Amino acid sequence: MRGLVLAGPEAIELHTNLAEPVIAAPADAIIRVELAGLCGSDLHPYLGREPFLPGVTAGHEAIGTVEQVGSGVVRFRPGDRVIVPFTVSCGVCTACRQGLSSRCIHSRLFGWGHPDLSLDQALHGGQAERLLVPLADSTLVPIPPGLADGAALLLADNFPTAWHAIARAAPEGRAVAVVGLGPVGLLALVAARHFGSGRVVGVDPVPERRRLAERLGAHAIDPSEAEAIEGFPAVVEASGSPHGQRTAFSLVAPGGILSVIAVPTTGEFAFTPVEAYDRNLTVVTGRAPVRSTLDEVLPLVSSGAVVLPTDEIITHPDRPLEEGPDLYRRFAAREGGIVKATFRP
Repeated sequence: MRGLVLAGPEAIELHTNLAEPVIAAPADAIIRVELAGLCGSDLHPYLGREPFLPGVTAGHEAIGTVEQVGSGVVRFRPGDRVIVPFTVSCGVCTACRQGLSSRCIHSRLFGWGHPDLSLDQALHGGQAERLLVPLADSTLVPIPPGLADGAALLLADNFPTAWHAIARAAPEGRAVAVVGLGPVGLLALVAARHFGSGRVVGVDPVPERRRLAERLGAHAIDPSEAEAIEGFPAVVEASGSPHGQRTAFSLVAPGGILSVIAVPTTGEFAFTPVEAYDRNLTVVTGRAPVRSTLDEVLPLVSSGAVVLPTDEIITHPDRPLEEGPDLYRRFAAREGGIVKATFRP
C-alpha cells in the first residue's frame, strides 16, 4: 500500500510497501481513501513541535468508501461513502453523551502515535490508499448524496472545528475577531456570519490570506495593527503560535471570551494568570468534538443553509501522494498561495 509516513522531524516520505490494514475487531471497518487533507496541525509533529512515533502513516482528515467491515458493524456496508472524523469515539460514554466526542474514553487520533507505543499500536492516518477505522458505527458519518468531495473533507475536521470555536465564544452573534487565517480561521469567519456576528475581523500576517478573508466578508488586518483597534467580546485563536496567541489576548475586551482552538505546542499560555485576571477573561480551549458537532453542521451544509467556500480554501486540490513531501515543506514555510492541499490517493 502507498502512503505518506512521518519518518522524523521535517521528514515526510512516500512509502510504497506499507502493510494493508486488516480487520482486528468486530467494530472495525476498512476505508478506501478517496480524498485526504493536509492540515495545519499535521505540521506540529512534522516540525518537531510535539513528540510522535516515527513510522506512523500521516493525516487525520479523510473521506472514502467502505471496503470491508467487521462482524459487529451494523450501520455501514461495503460501498457506503463516509466522512472519517479525526478521532475515534464510542458514542455512549459520558463524554460522548455530553457532546464531547473528542474526549471519548476510547478516543484515538488518526495519523499520530505516542513515542512510547509500537507501530502496531498506533492509529495510522488517512494520507494513504486505505485506512482502518475502529468503532466504525459510532465514528463514521455517511456522506449525503450530492455533497461534493471537497466540502465533505472540510467536514472531517476544519469546519466543525471552526464552528465549535465560534459557538463557544460568540453564540449570540457578538462581534468576533479571528487570529490565524488558515482553513480553520477562514471557516470560523463563515461560522461567525451564520451566527449573525455583526463585526467580524480576521488577523493574519500573510497578505493572500487577508485578501481571502475580505472576500469572505470580513475586515482583515495584519497582526501589527491589532493593538490599535477596539477590543472584542469574543476572539478565536486559530494560529497555533505563541505570537498569535498573544495577539488574540490583546484583542479581547475586558470580560470577554478567548476561544483557543489551535493545538498548543508550548507549556504555557502567551499571557499570564495575572493578565487574564486583570481583564476578567474567560478562556475556553480543547480539541473540537468533530463527531458530535457533525450532527449539527452536516445538515446545514448538505441543505445549502451554510455554503462552504471550498474552492477558495482548498487551493491545491487532488494532489497525488508523490507530491506529499514537497507540499509539507511548502505548507510549513507558509508559502504564498497555499491555504490547504488535498491528496487523491
